[in-house]
Amino acid sequence: MQLENQAFMDMRVKRFVFLCWFTYVVILLYVTLFTHNYYTYGRSVNLQLFDSIELMLHSGSYWLFIKNVYGNILLFLPQGLLLPILFRKCRNFFLLFFVAVVSSFTIESLQYAYAKRIFDIDDILLNVVGAIIGWALVMHVIIVVRLLKK
Repeated sequence: MQLENQAFMDMRVKRFVFLCWFTYVVILLYVTLFTHNYYTYGRSVNLQLFDSIELMLHSGSYWLFIKNVYGNILLFLPQGLLLPILFRKCRNFFLLFFVAVVSSFTIESLQYAYAKRIFDIDDILLNVVGAIIGWALVMHVIIVVRLLKK
């Protein structure tokens, strides 16, 4: 009976996490592809690492810097949190890293191609950092839960 209850709870948690992930993906696509960005000056490409971060830092607008740097990190934090819960394979750091790079690269490419915005290598870096932070948090919780069960 206890195993059946545990399996039922596990299934409910997985459904809830999947719903969270689906909602996150919809919001992510909306924010990155369908919202107007007042700081964008048209379609362009930045392939020089830290170039746009440095430009924002020296712009005098700390709000712009905070919004862009922390915003890009926070944008992918849920990916790092939710994917390892949904898919055990994503508990592997390198797989999650690969998924974060590919998904961020895809969004940047779509922004450039369809939203007429900037393809920015710094955004990819910050997105991946966010996913790694999320992954580290969820892995820490998984380890603590395992230790408490012993």
